[in-house]
Amino acid sequence: MAYFLAIDVGGTKIAIGVGDESGAFRGIRTLATHPSWAKEAAIANIYEAALELLSEVHVDLTECRRVGLGTPGPLDGTRLLESSNLVAWKGLDWRAELEAKFHIPVAVANDATAAGLAEWQFGAARGTRDAIYVTVSTGIGAGIIAGGALYGGARGNAGEFGHIIMQPEGPLCHAGHRGCLESLASGTAIRRMGQERQEQSEYLKVLATVDTKDVFDGYIRGDEVCVDIVHGAADRLGLGLSYLVDLFNPEKIVLGGGVATHAPASYRQRVAAAMARWALPSLASIVTVVPAELGEDSGIKGALALAITQTP
Repeated sequence: MAYFLAIDVGGTKIAIGVGDESGAFRGIRTLATHPSWAKEAAIANIYEAALELLSEVHVDLTECRRVGLGTPGPLDGTRLLESSNLVAWKGLDWRAELEAKFHIPVAVANDATAAGLAEWQFGAARGTRDAIYVTVSTGIGAGIIAGGALYGGARGNAGEFGHIIMQPEGPLCHAGHRGCLESLASGTAIRRMGQERQEQSEYLKVLATVDTKDVFDGYIRGDEVCVDIVHGAADRLGLGLSYLVDLFNPEKIVLGGGVATHAPASYRQRVAAAMARWALPSLASIVTVVPAELGEDSGIKGALALAITQTP
């Protein structure tokens, strides 16, 4: 049997898995991300952890065909550009460095792109030829499947959906864009709006601190301010999705990420209704908006799907 190595790089942890073509894992291990590591140390620690995992699951490195890696972006091909979470790793060429260690091909993609591939290969978008995965969490991003293939764009950064400008004079996001979708509809945006309006909310004003979950808790309880915040964020996300519908004509839009996964169904229904209201009717009529199926496993499953399907 052939095996594949999957590596999902995050701002707080790195997950490494050994899996097969069915999408099943023989084993997964995680290590804490230390953004202060030098680039060489990051590669060395990932390599050592992968070798230890292979030994634990009794798979030899020679049995592994390929490595798949999902990473925060932006990317220049397979080289990491400046990332707000991994500043010290700027310029790290994932493919070159990992191929020098493992001596097998390495496929690299933006983490949202990889998660979209996972949902298409193993999850909610199975059986489609044109689908878009949208992650709504701390930020907002997208993974695009077009014509039955992953679409990464010229340098691997297609799907930076969160940075389309919705309100040119709106709030700033962490990347310095004013009024982008991420600054108006992400988990971070919902938390910020909850904090700004805390004293207006019967539910929030008694809390010592306000987080995204608190705003959704207030929404579920019918608090007027929380309902207004969540409805506004859902409507703006739906408007953003309408652009994707008109541009890519997908069959499915899969909503994932911490916010979209854990929010009540009424939030996703509101998003879908807003999308249908603003997209071209003939295109919106064929789209179904569905929740992601893979949950917390989407990152590592995406890295495995990269390893299985992509030729570096």
